[in-house]
Amino acid sequence: MVLLANQTLPVANSSNELSASSILQGVEAAAVSNLPEIWQQILAGKVKVGHSNPSFLVALARLFYTKATDRSSEIFQQDELQQSADFQSFYGKGAQETLAFFGHDFLQSAYPDFDLALETARAKDGADRVVAFARAVFDDLGYDLPASFYWMLLCPIGRGAIHEARPMFFDPQMQGVKRAYDACLHGFNVTAILMRVQAHASEQGLLVQHGCGCDHSLAQLIPGKAKLSFEFESDKGRRKALTAYVWRCWNEYLLFPLGVHAHTLAL
Repeated sequence: MVLLANQTLPVANSSNELSASSILQGVEAAAVSNLPEIWQQILAGKVKVGHSNPSFLVALARLFYTKATDRSSEIFQQDELQQSADFQSFYGKGAQETLAFFGHDFLQSAYPDFDLALETARAKDGADRVVAFARAVFDDLGYDLPASFYWMLLCPIGRGAIHEARPMFFDPQMQGVKRAYDACLHGFNVTAILMRVQAHASEQGLLVQHGCGCDHSLAQLIPGKAKLSFEFESDKGRRKALTAYVWRCWNEYLLFPLGVHAHTLAL
């Protein structure tokens, strides 16, 4: 939940706190050993992650893998789907691919060096504003979001102009990153994170856009120099929004191979 101007705050529900134990309550969760090895390394502290609560992140990964592979009615709602080996195989393989990618994406070494990004930017029409915007988002949300999230925000500086839209599914420059970037962009449907990011973008006169043709661009705000102001109503609300975003992002990454894309609609 988020706080808008002149909105009355609701009474907090202290019994609805997020923790590693609470999200696994009542779930026969898969063991960490069932996850890609990087998650075992994260739990054991053998790799450097900046996430504010690594044990919670590991628990979230266990829940994600469990839900994708346990034939639960939340996913496999029809008898034919429950009995489909191909469908179960797709989810099991997709969950492994998703967690393998994002396990490494949460490593501190995966995150951008913003100074270097500015030095090596191709775009000459406002790369400094894009980097300033992405840096502000990182200073706000930090390592609780995966590295690809910040690389996605920065990717317009690698184009001829920061306002240039690229159809990610077809653009040769985007082939190695399109699945992760698309997942991060679709994760913005979790409105709280989207609005917080847009507030930072507006400080630089920018707005993040993602078209249904899987194009991605930064565009000037309309009208003029309007600014957005957006705050989480509490630290608890912030944590819930971040968790919801990561969960949605993982789902979108898993489902990416099922997407149907038309070149003529990637405007």
